This record gives sequence, C-alpha cells and structure tokens, in this order.
Amino acid sequence: MKLIELDTEKGNQLLEALRRSGWKKVREYSPLAFDKGIDFDSYTLRKDGQELVMEWTNWFEWEIRGDESALVAMADHHGLKIREEGSGSAGEGG
Repeated sequence: MKLIELDTEKGNQLLEALRRSGWKKVREYSPLAFDKGIDFDSYTLRKDGQELVMEWTNWFEWEIRGDESALVAMADHHGLKIREEGSGSAGEGG
C-alpha cells in the first residue's frame, strides 16, 4: 500500500508536518549524493513502532509506503490517494 500522486510541494509540506508531529527521521538518502533532490530523494520515518518510507523522483514526485494504519490516517486527513502495491497489473483497470 502506498500514497501516490503527491506533488513535490505537497510532499515536502507533509514531510515537515510529520516531523513536527513526532515522526523521527531514521534514514535519509545521502546528502552527499550528487543527485539528491535533483533526480531522487528518500526518507524513512518512525513513530510509535510504525514506519513510513517517503521517496521522491523528478518523474513521479513523492510516494509514501509504510504501515497501513498510518497511510490510511494520512490519506483521510490530507485527502490523498492510496494504491495497493501490486495492483494495476497489465490488463487490469488499476
């Protein structure tokens, strides 16, 4: 399950909101990587035993994977779209 179709600005705002609400950054795409924030970026956040992985690309912008309950709560609160991972295979309506 993942949150999809988050444009760059909305995803950046959401990342900051999560950090302010107690989510701790436990992993980050290397700040020394030449393409950080240009082609790719990634953060792993944890709170109360839950984990979220936020990934950004210059093609698809932000996607967020993680614990289902956290994703559903975020989608409801922020009006975001959720997609089951593995759904939408060839020939399906997606």
